[in-house]
Amino acid sequence: WISLASEAVSLSSDISQMVLLSQNSFTQEEANANDARQRLVGLGYFAVFAVTGITFLKWIHRANLNCHGFGAKDMRFTPGWAVGYYFIPFVNLVRPYQVMKEIWQVSKNPQNWLSVSAGGLVILWWSLQIASGFLEQLSFRLAMHAESIFDLQIATLISIFSGVVGVVLCFVVISLVKTVAKMQETLVNQSEQNVFPTSL
Repeated sequence: WISLASEAVSLSSDISQMVLLSQNSFTQEEANANDARQRLVGLGYFAVFAVTGITFLKWIHRANLNCHGFGAKDMRFTPGWAVGYYFIPFVNLVRPYQVMKEIWQVSKNPQNWLSVSAGGLVILWWSLQIASGFLEQLSFRLAMHAESIFDLQIATLISIFSGVVGVVLCFVVISLVKTVAKMQETLVNQSEQNVFPTSL
């Protein structure tokens, strides 16, 4: 939810910049104020990304560790590598999806997890994650090499698209985490009932 708020603030700031750039003329003071706001929002966005990113990776580590505790056999990924793959270039374009897919499958049915298909939520999450990362990088590179107002408008427009994708991604991540947590909670409750069956 914090990431969602950050995305909304960043998107709003980008829209304000786009409005300014679309005007026939603007003063140097307006331009300076816009740049100052964008820098401040950017720093805040980075800070939120770092904090929520670490939190999300800790959740992935725990979710994967839980899966190993549910008795699933032949799992491919350990808790450590479930997190580590995010930091390996190119590998991080594929492995995080496979890790999340495995977490989903085991959380759904640990005894026969290989027969469980990847949830549509997992596919949507990773598709949006890749799209968001690509758009953010593209917008940043274009902004850094902008030589005209038009160049800045293009960079800002792409950043707006990235923000929209980011907002949707936040909702998808929230739903994904809640769904996996619910499935794992169900498995824990079933396990407790088997160990401590209630008397009729």
